[in-house]
Amino acid sequence: MIKEPDLQRYLTKLSLDYGALVVGYTKIRQVEPVMVIGLPFSNKWILNHPFYITKRFGEEVWNSWKLLKSIAQVLLKEGYLVDMKTPLSIFGDFRPLAVSAGIGNWGKNGLVVNPKYGSNLLFASIFTNAPFESTASNSELSCGDCKLCITACPAKAFESNRFHKTRCFPKAIRGCSECVQVCQSHIK
Repeated sequence: MIKEPDLQRYLTKLSLDYGALVVGYTKIRQVEPVMVIGLPFSNKWILNHPFYITKRFGEEVWNSWKLLKSIAQVLLKEGYLVDMKTPLSIFGDFRPLAVSAGIGNWGKNGLVVNPKYGSNLLFASIFTNAPFESTASNSELSCGDCKLCITACPAKAFESNRFHKTRCFPKAIRGCSECVQVCQSHIK
C-alpha cells in the first residue's frame, strides 16, 4: 500500500519515466481528481510524410496507452476507481484540464502553451477518486506582444481578434501546424 502523499509523487515519476514531458493534477467541479499527462508532439510528424505521421502518432498513442495502463494498475491495486483517456479518446477538450492542472496557459493560438515545451504537447488523462492534490500554478505565462502564431497561420484563422475554426480545420486535417511550430514561448 502506497501512502496517499507518496502515491501522487510515485505516479508522476512513473509517468516521466515512461516518456511524459509534464504531469499535472486538477479537479473537475472541484471534486473529481484528474491526472493530466503531457506527451511529446513533434512538428516533424506533420504531413510531409503522411505515412510517417500516422506511424509516429500511433507510436505515441500506443506509448500513452501503456503508461495509462500502468497508472491504472497502480490505482486499482490501491483500491481507487480509474477511467483512462488517451490523446485519441472521444472525451472533449483536454486543454482546459491542462491549464487547470498548471501544465501551461492559454496561448494566442488557442493551444496550451507550456514554458518549456511551447504548444508541442499531446494530452492524456486519468479520472479517478484517488486523493490527488491540485498542482495548478498561479504563475502567468503570457504571450505578451508575440503574434508569431497569428501571422504564421496560412488559413488566416486568427483574423479580427477572433479564431475561425472553419478556416483552420481544412488546413489542420492536412497537417498544418504552423502556429505550433513558430511558438517561441519555450525559448524564453
